[in-house]
Amino acid sequence: MTTFTENIATGSVIKPVNVADAVFRGYKEDNRFKRLMGNTDNSVIFTKAFDKVSGDSFKFPFSAGVPSSAWVSGNTRLDDATVQLTKTTDTVTIDLQRVGVDIKGVSMSQQRATFDLLESDKLEMKRAVGEKMESIILTALLDTSAGRVSQRYRYGSDEANYNATAATAKANVDATDDKLKLTDIAALALKAKRQAVSGGLKMNPYKVESSNGTSARKWIYLAHPLAIRDLKASSGFMDLIKYKDRPEFDLIGGSDYIGEYEGVLIYEFNNDSMLEATAGASSSQIAHNLLLGVNACGVGFGKVELAPGNRALKMAAPENRGIITIEDTDHGQIVQAGFSMVTGAKQLCENTSGTSQAFGTIHHYVSAVE
Repeated sequence: MTTFTENIATGSVIKPVNVADAVFRGYKEDNRFKRLMGNTDNSVIFTKAFDKVSGDSFKFPFSAGVPSSAWVSGNTRLDDATVQLTKTTDTVTIDLQRVGVDIKGVSMSQQRATFDLLESDKLEMKRAVGEKMESIILTALLDTSAGRVSQRYRYGSDEANYNATAATAKANVDATDDKLKLTDIAALALKAKRQAVSGGLKMNPYKVESSNGTSARKWIYLAHPLAIRDLKASSGFMDLIKYKDRPEFDLIGGSDYIGEYEGVLIYEFNNDSMLEATAGASSSQIAHNLLLGVNACGVGFGKVELAPGNRALKMAAPENRGIITIEDTDHGQIVQAGFSMVTGAKQLCENTSGTSQAFGTIHHYVSAVE
């Protein structure tokens, strides 16, 4: 594949900046989940690059850790007290994602090559990559096709609303009684701390670093604006919510940090894919909110493979993680720019019992009447 610098015309004043790499970085820099993404044991959205291509799958490993009961004291024989670690994996499949734009009414010359146009338009393409990645992550987090167990799902304000049939459980969410309240937030925090899935796997909170070097473990709660509206109207909200102005807790870029309650950082996340119009009681609208801990979601990136050919100029980010292709039509009056990446995301679930169970996410359905 040709490189950016090889396509610059002789004598051009264009600087050899890798536009493809700059656009690819939009997956994180222009994505509201960016501060939760990483590849450490403190990542809510675990992100990793693989030597895979479109259609391939890869596995994320989990472990319940070493139980405190495994420790021995004094001269107690250790070989009589070793424990079996509980380990499990989940599989993420990656696929080719592409976007293209037309740039019309341009005059091409040796001094003004297509890459000049990409430099001026790269911010829009970069933003589009970030928005697409955000959509892929949110879609994965909202996916309920796997991992649905009572330990990781709550319907309204009462645990008794849960039902083995998802539609029945949603229909138990009442338009009045099951509006979002601070008591719901506290119940979710306790649920995350206390309720393990099979294999002893428990949710782990996210570690937030403050400006003075101290750290704190917090849960992340994402709620639709209609749910936040009801939360703010609930009894005692203004008196009990705290840390509204702590900048280190503003983790979800582009959304509103509402405050903290019972160790839960609450955020308004404006995306109507979180709404289900007629799923609640009496066909009322409900919101699908999320409490997130570490390893709630896995995101993988592969390598882009393009068919050989000379019609399109190609610019590749490092390791072919993102590729820009350029074609001109109508004798140079229309330039088409395309961006390709290979990625995928999945809400991570464990299955040591043979039943898929959500690992780092609690799904919370509440009333969200307009």
